[in-house]
Amino acid sequence: MKTHITGSGVTNRRAKGKNSKPLIYLMIEIFVLSLIVFFISFAKIKILTVVSAVAAIFVIFVSCLPRYKKVRARQIEKHTHNYNRTL
Repeated sequence: MKTHITGSGVTNRRAKGKNSKPLIYLMIEIFVLSLIVFFISFAKIKILTVVSAVAAIFVIFVSCLPRYKKVRARQIEKHTHNYNRTL
């Protein structure tokens, strides 16, 4: 009969399931920025629509994507210190 010994084997809580919250937040941010550009386009001023679209793309590349990459980098396995623990 096998007994359960706490702490034996490879215990990596991050490997059990990938956290999809950063991707969801990224999609929400992109959706909100596209909605803002969409509603600005109802003003029928083309230069304002183009400027808001360029600004939205700039915000995505300068703010949203680096934050997403930073959060995903924290979730990879090499940053866990006890993933090769054995008895």
